[in-house]
Amino acid sequence: MDEKVKSLYEELATELNLEYTMKNITTMTEDTPYRVSGFGQDKKAAEFICKKLAEYGCDETGIQEFHTYNSRPGTSEFTLIEPEIKEIESLPCCHVEATPEGGGIYEVVYVGSGGEEDYIGKDVVGKAVLVEVSYAPATPEKAVIAEKKGASAMICMNWGPIDQKEICMRGLKGVWGNPTPESYQKIPKIVGCSISRPDGEYLRDLCKNGSTVKIKLNVTAERLWETLAQPYAIIKGSEEPENFLLISAHLEAWGPGVTDNATGDATQMEIARVLAKHKDKLKRSVYFVFWNGHEIAEAAGSTWFADYFWDELSENCIGYYNIDSTGMKGTKIYQADASRELKDFALEMGTYALGEEVRYNTLRKIGDQSFFGLGIPSIFGHMCFDDEELARTNGASFGWWNHTTKDTLDKVSLENLDKDNKAQLAYVLGIVNSEILPYNFEYTARDINEKVQDLVEHTSKIMNLTKLKEQAERLVKNVEVLNSFIQSVPKSDQEICSNINHVLIKLSRTLTGPFYTATDKYSQDSYGLSILSKPIPLLYPLYNMLKMSDEDLEYKLQYTQMLRNRNYLTDSLRVANDWIETLLK
Repeated sequence: MDEKVKSLYEELATELNLEYTMKNITTMTEDTPYRVSGFGQDKKAAEFICKKLAEYGCDETGIQEFHTYNSRPGTSEFTLIEPEIKEIESLPCCHVEATPEGGGIYEVVYVGSGGEEDYIGKDVVGKAVLVEVSYAPATPEKAVIAEKKGASAMICMNWGPIDQKEICMRGLKGVWGNPTPESYQKIPKIVGCSISRPDGEYLRDLCKNGSTVKIKLNVTAERLWETLAQPYAIIKGSEEPENFLLISAHLEAWGPGVTDNATGDATQMEIARVLAKHKDKLKRSVYFVFWNGHEIAEAAGSTWFADYFWDELSENCIGYYNIDSTGMKGTKIYQADASRELKDFALEMGTYALGEEVRYNTLRKIGDQSFFGLGIPSIFGHMCFDDEELARTNGASFGWWNHTTKDTLDKVSLENLDKDNKAQLAYVLGIVNSEILPYNFEYTARDINEKVQDLVEHTSKIMNLTKLKEQAERLVKNVEVLNSFIQSVPKSDQEICSNINHVLIKLSRTLTGPFYTATDKYSQDSYGLSILSKPIPLLYPLYNMLKMSDEDLEYKLQYTQMLRNRNYLTDSLRVANDWIETLLK
């Protein structure tokens, strides 16, 4: 760990103030308890945050406005009509189709988590599928799959323990950020509503017992284009002001949205307050944004930011830190979800700040991670529930109260909020003030190489992957030499450190998008896209082609796409290797 960073953290950590943090949480909860995008309180909250950031002494503050494809929650009426008649309380999802006037009647089919494999052997055409709220896959992806399978409606059974009757609020847009002419057609055209855990298990058990389950749904919805506002602030560094770390928390929240995400907003505000007092000690700049359009318009604010500020991000952004759901009551373990190149840093810095074990998890493309295509190294860290609590609450990783009216002030733990604040500050300083950026591509290179080797072993009869394999092996060796070189460099040699940092950023820009997304660098994968959990998404279809006849039309079309994807990946590895070898020369 950089001793200068360690010393600065020790100084600044003493100035983190829980009282200030809680005051901002309380103000947002009481003055703007319904910060859903487009309803007005989101803009009021943005103005409050912007005013506070200016008071803290940030160098620049303001409110960004952007146009986005949004949705408004309507109404939902839910009646079980077979095998018995029973009124069931429900809430409408956003970005859904309305039922026919007067409502529609649907047979219900339980499909578990709602992933592709959950539909095997089940006929859901024209029916309503009952799914469990979870991130396997994420709810918008469940809607995409349900529509693809022919379902007409989707019912979201809340997570949480069986005795909790709260109903979660959800959006089913299924397209990340603003749609394009192509992706607009992919927004699920499906009826959607949410029900409580007890009612969901009741319907689930009826389905499992072989009963024919029919319901009448009457759901209304509205989709519209509107302008949203999100606040931002900039604190300029004293040595490399052009280079910046992007920090974010999402402003938009279902009411009252205390731990999702008034706590995250307040944590970010507290970090801004402390850093603004000591801006002269910051090597690089810090750019704070509070995303709007997070819940309903599906990462609209962060996607617009990535598109609109593409050049600035591509040329000067050294990293991205996302803050969400800090200070949750009952959480026991600090977990850092981070890009592979940040694994060592995430574990070391988190452990140092908290004085206890930190858990690492490979970062996935969810929750405003709109910068995978750009290839910006990223971290998302917060206190998490242990496995026992997750089992008790049916996987409620953000609390059984998440997205419900019970996400209130009593769900905040001051002890956990303090831990979150300290860890976030440590990570921010560790990136902003490091002489050499804390990125180790050993894990990335090994991960890519292992997955390429498996592809070669299993799919070489379909496609020649020799050059891809050679470049992957070359990358592993080059990264080993690069790491040895970095260890030998004196931190006082600013020119060499700057050259190293330039190459580290280029490696992330070159490797992240091609190997960990399923689209081109300028586009966005849909939210929770299932294939992103597969090895090398852009070439994963090769495995499925093993089951096809090479005479099939689908095989022939896919083959052309796989050739192009192979070339794209091979070129990406070649460029990454060239960057390293040029530096070492």
